[in-house]
Amino acid sequence: MATAKFFIDPTLGSAAGPYYTLYPIEPTPSSTTGDWLRVDGKITTLKSQNVDELLTAIAGGVSAGGNVVLACHGNKLGLKLFLGDPKQDVHLELQPLDAIRHNLEGSETDDETAKILLMKPDAYAKLKALIQRVQALGLSRVDVRACNTGENDVSMSALQQFFNCDVFCCPKMLDSFGPIGLGAFASDPATFDKWVKDRPGAEVSGSRGDRFAFYQNLAKGVNSEAIAESAKGAKAWADSKMPPGGNYTGKNQLYYHALTNLKNKMIFAGEAAFRSELAEAVKGKVPSRKVDPKDFDLRSAP
Repeated sequence: MATAKFFIDPTLGSAAGPYYTLYPIEPTPSSTTGDWLRVDGKITTLKSQNVDELLTAIAGGVSAGGNVVLACHGNKLGLKLFLGDPKQDVHLELQPLDAIRHNLEGSETDDETAKILLMKPDAYAKLKALIQRVQALGLSRVDVRACNTGENDVSMSALQQFFNCDVFCCPKMLDSFGPIGLGAFASDPATFDKWVKDRPGAEVSGSRGDRFAFYQNLAKGVNSEAIAESAKGAKAWADSKMPPGGNYTGKNQLYYHALTNLKNKMIFAGEAAFRSELAEAVKGKVPSRKVDPKDFDLRSAP
């Protein structure tokens, strides 16, 4: 199993951080677990949502030809990471990515590119140097877990070229991390039965005495509820939903990673359906890219 350096957006640190500590493996689209990624060393929670900090961390901590896993926010246009001053609200999205690509290819000047990105020339010069340092690493995989970016093959290709990795991977659905609260085990079967009855649609697994029930009303978001009769039952459920090799015993706090469209049930990271919702952009396979700057307002993109 290949190793990767794991980085986490600071706004996701309280959920994604404990999750990856519990399950230090990230699936790729491959059905072969040997193709998945395992944490290499310490998980880094970034201090800001600035692209500069992420690139600095990659340049200083990832070996040539290495792999990166990043948990952050995203949309169909790209990643919600700031380029330059956050007050300008310019993100690592399609139009900025194209401007940077044109500059690196020599078809746009540094000053013109800085203007498009709403950056001062010296700030862009520093950013450009960081981008070039990361691109020189020739990364193998950059797997980003961010909402919906995988839906847009043009954005995906632009991000693959930005990082100059062999493969860039992102989900096609909303991405979610969080805790699953269990509370005390229900030693009385009647207590467990009543909990399930009070929550129509709750999914029950396991045999009597070691049952686990999970309930979620996606109309109210990704908040969920669960109950277990024993640590054995809780661990059996987690083992069936999360990647193998985790550190969950059934007694410690359980965290999840899942994809959802807020209509159907969540797809957990250990399930085959999770991998089928991961899209990849491969080096050298560039889709048709027609971007009109007039179609974008850098400060109003979703």
